Amino acid sequence: MADIYTTGINRKKRRLNSEQKKGLWIILLDFIMSLLSLALIFCTLTVVICQYISPVKSGVLSVVSLGAPIIYLLDIVMMMFWVLRWRWYHVLAMALMVVLGLFYLSRYYKIEVDRQYTTSYNERAYTKIMTYNVHEGRKAGFLKYITEHNPDILCVQEMTIGCDNWNQLTKTYQSTYKPNVGKGGNQILTKFKIVKSGEIGDLPHRTATWADLKIRKDTVRVVSLHLQSTAIRPEDTHFIEGHGYINDPDSETKMRSIVSRLVENNQKRAEQAEMVAEFLAKTPYKVIVCGDFNDIPLSYTYRTIAKGLNDTFSEKAVGFDYTFNNQYRLLRIDNILVSPEIEVHSYAVDNKVDLSDHYPVISRVKIKANKTKK
Repeated sequence: MADIYTTGINRKKRRLNSEQKKGLWIILLDFIMSLLSLALIFCTLTVVICQYISPVKSGVLSVVSLGAPIIYLLDIVMMMFWVLRWRWYHVLAMALMVVLGLFYLSRYYKIEVDRQYTTSYNERAYTKIMTYNVHEGRKAGFLKYITEHNPDILCVQEMTIGCDNWNQLTKTYQSTYKPNVGKGGNQILTKFKIVKSGEIGDLPHRTATWADLKIRKDTVRVVSLHLQSTAIRPEDTHFIEGHGYINDPDSETKMRSIVSRLVENNQKRAEQAEMVAEFLAKTPYKVIVCGDFNDIPLSYTYRTIAKGLNDTFSEKAVGFDYTFNNQYRLLRIDNILVSPEIEVHSYAVDNKVDLSDHYPVISRVKIKANKTKK
């Protein structure tokens, strides 16, 4: 009888010890997740605020914006975790971050509300625009691809002037290329008459090319941008995507180098964006701004240039799109922006074509009444 009593007591002790250990692990888990929640709140607020502050002032914090889509998804995951844990103050804090992100969600993900399975329109009434960082544009299938898509306006970045593909294109299109200005790879090719063209102010050569085009009865200014690169090398990408920072003994030095280059070039792009915005503000015509911004939609660069313009992605895209074939395919850094007076009919990124490390962005727009900006 005593043995049975003793065994019962021991079982009870083991159960209590087990419950105590389980309770300690839960407390530790909650503590760790609380710290992660604070980190996510900090990152979310940083992403939102830094688009309004020049990287010249925000410095290293401007780099946090690169993780915006992942940060937002983690906000949602963290909110659901706290719902399961019945920690309603924590749920409220994360829910506020999720709601805050909704104001900027359309720059990354476009919810399809009204699907139209059949679309009838007069093709001649629309202007087809393509912007494409072609990474030299020498590949064999490049010319065929452009010919098949037949854009009315083609903005190319990193094009090798004088190569066979370029020479063939110039038989079909007028271009902004001027032999006496150097071999600038950022060019505008068009089927419309070029009234006037040039480059923006004191920006480095090939950064910002513009052309005034006579489109039917209207004049529209097209700007092609190739802003300051991030200076992230292929070995940097391999180091990040291959998780080299985990085992590499020199990982801290490499990460510092990557971050410092990102910050430095964020600052250069911010200054370039300000010059572009100033130029656009003085433009007497409707504008179409295309090109490789080398920056994400939640950045000071994007916000500065896009102010007062409509993003064709936000207008007509469906779901999520990326334009750069690297960094986990999360980056949309190539854009087509238009004046509010220009109607956006369609938007697409062709992720199937493998002719560059970027993908072409294609949009159809309709130039409305012949009015200049006031």
